[in-house]
Amino acid sequence: MQININVFSEEEKELVHKRTMEILSETGVWVKSDRAFHLLKDAGAKTNDEKKIVYFTEEMVRKAIDAAPKRFVLGGRNPEYNYEIPSKESRHLMSGITTNIYDPYTGERRESLKSDVVNVGRVFQFAETGIACWTGCSAADVPEKTHCLHEMAAIIEGTSKHVQFELSNPYESKFALDILRAVCGSDEEIRRRKIASVLYCPVSPLTQDTNMLEAYLELVGYDIPINIYPMPMIGMTSPASIFSTICQINAEVLSAVVIFETLSPGWPLIYGVASGAADPITGAYVKSGEAALVSLGGTEMARYYGLPCAVTGGGSFETMPTYLGRADLIDGIGTTDNGMAVSLEMILTEDEIAKRCLRICKGIRIGEDTDLTEEIKAEGPGGTFLSHKSSMRNFRNPDEIYYSKMFPATLRAATYEKRDSLKIANKRVREILEGPMVDPLPDDVKQRIDDICREADAGIK
Repeated sequence: MQININVFSEEEKELVHKRTMEILSETGVWVKSDRAFHLLKDAGAKTNDEKKIVYFTEEMVRKAIDAAPKRFVLGGRNPEYNYEIPSKESRHLMSGITTNIYDPYTGERRESLKSDVVNVGRVFQFAETGIACWTGCSAADVPEKTHCLHEMAAIIEGTSKHVQFELSNPYESKFALDILRAVCGSDEEIRRRKIASVLYCPVSPLTQDTNMLEAYLELVGYDIPINIYPMPMIGMTSPASIFSTICQINAEVLSAVVIFETLSPGWPLIYGVASGAADPITGAYVKSGEAALVSLGGTEMARYYGLPCAVTGGGSFETMPTYLGRADLIDGIGTTDNGMAVSLEMILTEDEIAKRCLRICKGIRIGEDTDLTEEIKAEGPGGTFLSHKSSMRNFRNPDEIYYSKMFPATLRAATYEKRDSLKIANKRVREILEGPMVDPLPDDVKQRIDDICREADAGIK
């Protein structure tokens, strides 16, 4: 049977919800966007107009949760990569947005460029566990006010899988829709295919900020999925308590759900969770085992509300429990230096780690092809099973005995496994980047997208 991890009992999930509603109804959330603030006030929310605090009732929250779709498809530019969520087991969301990249030819860490975002997509295309590609790194060689547009254009060019991007301000929204029209052909196809989603980060603690939120409110009516992704640091922007951090994340997610579903009932939303502990000496963010626990708790709360979920925690064996929690999407693959840089080689090596972890999640299979007691009886003491047809069959079945096509089994648990695996991955990365583009954008579509980015740059004031 498959292996699952649960960190909360039903009573404890009820307690998380209870504490969350205490936060939402008594403390409230700072909604800095005028448009969102008045939207909620007009919908009947109690407010503190001077401080722009909104207090949420149980009724408002339940109504919004009921309105949110419980299942939808993250479409790929190539429909072969369409992926329905919730899913039966975890898959990867490419992480981002780092400001640096490890150059695959020099090995040096440097500032990332728009061309690097394209290359992130090209390598992620070959990650078997990869479903949705966030931009991975930022483009330092484009105007700051339109950098999200350029990164969106670059990741769409780089991969034909589902993409995820950010918008930093409402000015970018119109041009983002123009880019999607160029790819999809029409507004109706944007709504139907859902080839892209956006990442929205509430500001911890308990703040719905202005620019990013208003950028996404401009997307109303297009059914572009929104990954609501709070990122509190335990002990800094949330309490030094895993349980209370989960309650705070829950409040930040649910208050955003109310905003989007109040504006447009039926807007496809993803319950997101990203957190980690602060270094108690420096206060800096560090990837930690606590992040996996927060992700597990967040996954269970997303399921409690019936929503698809995305969590942080991919890319290392320390985060193995995250896979066992069966979140729909796990980000973290390919990033290094505590999220400050991306490595193209690590996209492939951590894809390998994910495949090993997912094999463990499948548990112990019991059935006609695995109950081989009769073979044991037939061989008896001192026998061998290598020549049995069942051995050949199960060695070729990754659901029974996992075998990597890229990384030799002799590397497993070797002293220099990581170093040697990165060498193998680097060779593969170069082959990908020097080879033909997979599912390239048609020339006229790419030209139209380039024109849209130039138009956006020209209009900056």
